[in-house]
Amino acid sequence: MLPPNDVEDVLSCLPQALLRVGPDLRVQWCEEGFAAKTGVALPPGGTLLDALEHGRSLDALERAIREGRPHTGHVITRALRQVRVQVKPTRTGGQSGAWLVMEPSGVDDEGAFSQAVREIARAVGESLEVERVCSAAVVSLVRCAQVRRAEVFLYEEDDATLRRMAVSDLEGHDTPGDAFDPTEDPYRQALALRQPQLGIQRGYGDAVGSVFAAVPLCAPRRTVGLLLIYKEQGASFSVRELEMWSAAASQLAVAVENARLLREAQAALRVREEFMSIASHELKTPLTPLKLGLYTMERRIAAGQPVELASVLKSKRQVDRLAGLVEDLLDASRLELGRLALSSAPLEVGQLVAEVVDHFRHAFERPFTVEVPPDGVWMLGDRDRLEQVLVNLLENAHKYSPAGAPIAVRVERAADAARIQVQDHGIGIPGADQGQVFQRFYRARNVSHRNFGGLGLGLFISHSIVKMHGGSLVLCSREGEGSTFTLDLPRMAAHEVRKLPRRVLVLDEDRGQEASAERTLRAEGFEVFTVQSGAEALRKATHLPVDLIVLSTSATQSQVGSFLETFATLPRARPVPILLAGDTRPWWAQENTALCSRPYRADELLAGVRNMLTRERRRCVSHAEPEAALAS
Repeated sequence: MLPPNDVEDVLSCLPQALLRVGPDLRVQWCEEGFAAKTGVALPPGGTLLDALEHGRSLDALERAIREGRPHTGHVITRALRQVRVQVKPTRTGGQSGAWLVMEPSGVDDEGAFSQAVREIARAVGESLEVERVCSAAVVSLVRCAQVRRAEVFLYEEDDATLRRMAVSDLEGHDTPGDAFDPTEDPYRQALALRQPQLGIQRGYGDAVGSVFAAVPLCAPRRTVGLLLIYKEQGASFSVRELEMWSAAASQLAVAVENARLLREAQAALRVREEFMSIASHELKTPLTPLKLGLYTMERRIAAGQPVELASVLKSKRQVDRLAGLVEDLLDASRLELGRLALSSAPLEVGQLVAEVVDHFRHAFERPFTVEVPPDGVWMLGDRDRLEQVLVNLLENAHKYSPAGAPIAVRVERAADAARIQVQDHGIGIPGADQGQVFQRFYRARNVSHRNFGGLGLGLFISHSIVKMHGGSLVLCSREGEGSTFTLDLPRMAAHEVRKLPRRVLVLDEDRGQEASAERTLRAEGFEVFTVQSGAEALRKATHLPVDLIVLSTSATQSQVGSFLETFATLPRARPVPILLAGDTRPWWAQENTALCSRPYRADELLAGVRNMLTRERRRCVSHAEPEAALAS
């Protein structure tokens, strides 16, 4: 008897989908709603193998159809949906084939979902600790839902790596986390699309071809991790089920985010309390002697007695210390608000280092060594801010090193960077603290507030200033053996350095001759300093290296002596060549010192200056080549 004409309408009301295939597994007939029920599109003439994942389940199904015997099992579609399939062999009109009845094998259990959500909510209400919330979530899933394992992976707070925070059980099983790779599908797609993805379980367990779900933990502002749910072999996830567990995952993500925010707030409160304690101590330390000193001076003035200079100087030092503490606090605040501005200009790194180290060498009885390349290392930067960084590093090296221990400062070229290294032989920094020393208010565990003052802001400010320059500041240290801070800053390109004007210092007792030399040199693009007092001229030019000094030979012995004495004491990264201007060399000049005529003749003065600079450049190159050979 022929089936009624409205049989298709009846089939559409059933959850099962009906399919007829031949022995070659090609589709002979497919009900109209097949794709909607199973998620598999199979046009007439298409092959069943194109719609299903390869594996032992599909092999068993194929053998049953070709051999013409009944079969019941589960297969996985190319859309990673698991379906239950029943095979009923048939033979019509001499042709063999089979009817296939398919239905989704996922479970739409809203009761289990509701129970799991209630247990997660109860765990969140009892604790806002991240680990406890995640552990409660995976246990609730296994207890309430039809899953055999659940895991939670969260992003680390300091980087972009995923770490497993909780797993429902490990007894008697391999560890799934050992095979977890977040760069593989479906984990990557779940994180990128913020949508649950299905995958085939591989690499551990005894369930071959079973399915798991990777559900992203989506908080309102970011994705905090992944929830992985594994089912028993033969079961899968329906669309409705994935929607329910996505909602549960969102609730878990919000709980994790709230727990982290609470932990951050508690940490911030601890930092604030510790900072208030340290700041109170640090501000009180200079205030007490300052107050006593001012009280003593007040009494002496009231009694008509003179005030000792030593008392004034002591009070001034305490004021300077207070000013430094306040300036550190202001800089930290400016950095937090993004209001710390840089004023960049070309500067020579070796000269900057020489000046800062020279200041420390005169202020403290400690050996300091400086190594700089023979030729200049130029960069664009804020000189005052970079000096602040060097001062912080050298102050730390001095503070945490025993008396008399040497401190070494080196300037090098590294690829496209100007590298500065500050090395001490002090107490060092414990390994557990090295990743946090650049944080605000942080002090290493081996630093006593009683023995070592400070607010814990110096390295934070220095690190921030270096980052603003596009550079890096890193630490290498061993506790008890000292520390080395390496500062890399972007170096100016060679063609940009060649465009910088050369700096010439002219010292002549005759103002007319001095002005003549200045006009000649400026007309050729030189930057010229002209001051009759040698000491004043050198101090004025100290912030940037002077390439050449033109010195009159007719200056008086006292003028020359004053100049040479000042020239010998001022910080210089490298020797500065001198061009003498006069008829004969004075008695104090070396025999090989270059000489040009005076009164100045433009062509001869320019030729002498250029010859001296060319000779100096060749000398620097000849010194640099052996260093390069040794480095290679």
